Amino acid sequence: MPSAIDVCPGVFLRYDPVVASVPVLVDVSRSGREYPHDFRSPISFSVLHDNVSMYVEELCGKAPELGATMLYACFPNTYIDTNRSAADIDERQIDGSWPGSIEQSDFTERGLGLIKRLSRYGEAMQERKLTVEEVKARLDDYHEPYHRELARLLDGMNATHGRSFQISCHCMSAVGAPTHADPGQARADFNLGDVHGTTCTPEFLRFVTKTLEDRGHSVSINFPYYGGYLTRRHSDPANSAESIFVEINKRMFIDIETFKRTDAFAAVKATMDHLIQEICRYAAT
Repeated sequence: MPSAIDVCPGVFLRYDPVVASVPVLVDVSRSGREYPHDFRSPISFSVLHDNVSMYVEELCGKAPELGATMLYACFPNTYIDTNRSAADIDERQIDGSWPGSIEQSDFTERGLGLIKRLSRYGEAMQERKLTVEEVKARLDDYHEPYHRELARLLDGMNATHGRSFQISCHCMSAVGAPTHADPGQARADFNLGDVHGTTCTPEFLRFVTKTLEDRGHSVSINFPYYGGYLTRRHSDPANSAESIFVEINKRMFIDIETFKRTDAFAAVKATMDHLIQEICRYAAT
């Protein structure tokens, strides 16, 4: 990893550009594997850990050498999910009544809201209901600090360059799980999401799609994932703030039984190096 780094312990690592900067932010927000001491779950660690987008920070690790900034969330999305709003509350998870507004997403009923009720395979995720104070603490100490740093970086890029590009990177299982929109269906190499045409321009979506397809990859658009709160909150394409959601198929680089990288990891990393490089060139024009 590059040496230009800032640390908010347990919450995020920020890797700044080590060459001339461009207005590109690689957001790796659901790959964290530092489990906070108060996190408890009745499911096995193997099942729990399978919900994490592992190694994405390594696949995207060249970003600062290409002029982009990379922001990495250290905590797992199973503790609190940055891709859900603070109002995406499932009161079945709460011991008491939530005092704030509740705005559930299409993920909530499937058990995949801000605080996960279920794993992707349908097992109960939480050991017990959480108190209102515990949920608020997770929001105050983890969720919001990450989003504030994202916003600060993107606002700075817009102020300096007049534009910004947020690339929100994740990895997905090879086949849709029972709680997902595509149960039992095989997935493409990459899934891109623009929240159905709202978080980036059609031109940028086409550019990213073609860049991947030119490398021989299959690409799906807005299915099974269309993006979410991470990109909705920080995008404004009408004012040159563009955000795109990128899901990488795990079958290309992870042994899902051992969680180890496969021999194909280097080839997938080369694709991500190329994609980020091309996006940086696009952003600089």
